[in-house]
Amino acid sequence: MFLFSKKKKFAGTWEDRLDGPFECGVDYSGKRIIDVGCNMGVVAYEIAKLRPRSIHGIDILYPHVTVARRLFQGSAVQSRFDRINLGSRKLPSILAPEYDVALLLAVYHHMVRSLGKKRAKEVLALIVNRCSTVVARVPNAEDGELQTQLELAGFGLRRTHPSPRGSAVLVYERHQAAG
Repeated sequence: MFLFSKKKKFAGTWEDRLDGPFECGVDYSGKRIIDVGCNMGVVAYEIAKLRPRSIHGIDILYPHVTVARRLFQGSAVQSRFDRINLGSRKLPSILAPEYDVALLLAVYHHMVRSLGKKRAKEVLALIVNRCSTVVARVPNAEDGELQTQLELAGFGLRRTHPSPRGSAVLVYERHQAAG
């Protein structure tokens, strides 16, 4: 006998998911992008229309990564999609040494839930220390856990874009060294 849960697997619509990353003032053209928790690659695909240098998506679910790879088959943008658990010891070996933009769209709270707070902080640092800009969707702009971690990693909040469904897209940029 199969039991089916009526619990929603994700919240929001594609329109809601696409709201923010394009209205937040980030120039994706010519940039190296990592999309953490890329889902089926729809946001990355829309960003690909803006001609970034490359897109690297990572997600824990193989079916999502498979769809993302297929979606990008006809794209001129260099892309790579990897199925990996963010807690895996293999994560550092699949990450590029450097990215320009990290997309963390409604993913950090999942990291904390699945990895625990300490390991989630370590993984976040591993990823954002390779980037100069972070675009993050947070369920509540006043919930400061992710924001605190980004500030500790040397980033400052540059822009905020509120979503009609109550979340917010935050743009953090690495502080420039005085010199």
